[in-house]
Amino acid sequence: MVCNLSSLQIAVSGKNFNHSARDAWELFQSTGVEALVAYDCSGAVLLMCTLLGGLITGTCSGVWTWIKASDRVIMVGFTAMLMGMILVGLAMVVVESAVTSIYICYAEDPLLIHRWDAEFFNQMSETLHQRLQHRSARAREVFTHNQLDGHI
Repeated sequence: MVCNLSSLQIAVSGKNFNHSARDAWELFQSTGVEALVAYDCSGAVLLMCTLLGGLITGTCSGVWTWIKASDRVIMVGFTAMLMGMILVGLAMVVVESAVTSIYICYAEDPLLIHRWDAEFFNQMSETLHQRLQHRSARAREVFTHNQLDGHI
């Protein structure tokens, strides 16, 4: 996620990658968006979609090959599975870039998201608020626990 923002900053401002990655992470931390990124499971879902696409492609090709030429099922099935994973993976990269872009836009200018879709903005803001409250409560709990351990 930070990588995409770094690439954007490299292209726009000519910064080096390390400086851009640090700036991106600082932007996420200063706005609290890293709390959303930490709970983001879109990458796992997209990976599962890629694997599922490969399995469906491999299975369908394997069944078709079994009917036509049963001695080549494994070769055709595995090849089709890899090709299916590559093609579905290419489509999932577009979706992942869109998710990353939404986080970046929200971190840089939340009103941009509000102008685009007010309801979505409200959902993101509420989720961010909940995550930040949870993180604060957890930090207080850990701090209190450590203080108690220090006194014992």
